[in-house]
Amino acid sequence: MKRASLGKIIFFPLILIAALNFMKLYNINLISSEKMKEIQNVVDETSIGKIQVNWKDVAAIASVEYAPDTMKKQEIEKTANLFIEKKETQYRLKEINEVIEALAYSEKQKKEVNAYLKYLNAEGTSSNLENKDSLQVSFISSIKEGAIDNYNEYGILPSITIAQAILESGWGKSELSVKYNNIFGIKSYNWDGKSANIRTSEFHEENIQADFRVYDTISDSLQDHSVFLTENPRYEKNGLFSAKTYSEQATALQEAGYSTIENEAGEKIYSELLIELIRQHQLQLIDSDAQLGHG
Repeated sequence: MKRASLGKIIFFPLILIAALNFMKLYNINLISSEKMKEIQNVVDETSIGKIQVNWKDVAAIASVEYAPDTMKKQEIEKTANLFIEKKETQYRLKEINEVIEALAYSEKQKKEVNAYLKYLNAEGTSSNLENKDSLQVSFISSIKEGAIDNYNEYGILPSITIAQAILESGWGKSELSVKYNNIFGIKSYNWDGKSANIRTSEFHEENIQADFRVYDTISDSLQDHSVFLTENPRYEKNGLFSAKTYSEQATALQEAGYSTIENEAGEKIYSELLIELIRQHQLQLIDSDAQLGHG
């Protein structure tokens, strides 16, 4: 295990060094962490109501089009919209190569985009997964593909599924998760399968004694979570399935009453918690990958 951890420690700096050397070769500028966060926020705002654009792709193109650290919000928005194609009432997410082709980039410009992508994928924002402990990386990786499959079948964005699982299971460490493969804390109402009566401490409540659903595998828990949301009409009524981005789906879950967690001022904060997790761990990039070709 120590060797594997050391390998990770060495691996990412090597990628970053290679990217920096590549950028130096093509005489292009670094993007500050503050600008990265701004780009991410603007891209996510631009995506609302449409489709989730990959902020790193936007950053790479925008940095070739404009000076990285002085580009304006309008320029970021303009670049983000290059990735969105509207067909009647539907939106399609374009791949970065489509955008590069539409801009008729020279070979030099293509290499500059590639250099920025390598840098962004190695560095991203300073709080990315590469700098998180192995438990977080492992948990996200373990449910990522299942979350994508469920998105394709049910329409729940992978970022939302993963963020909810993180909150409800405490990164897969809860008793419900470890013993019963229940990573969402779903109780056994209207349930014909196995159940377990246990006392548990949910992330927003303490000492809950109740019957909870028991699953054979984590994959079963992932699928049942999507079925649970699909079969309960209040989620569709509140726009969960018509929402196209993580912030919209997070808001829909809160408005539908998935959780009643509040802050000290009595304000509902479930959507805020989900959004914070998604941005912190760059889970919206999984949404972008899943949405490519959809629309």
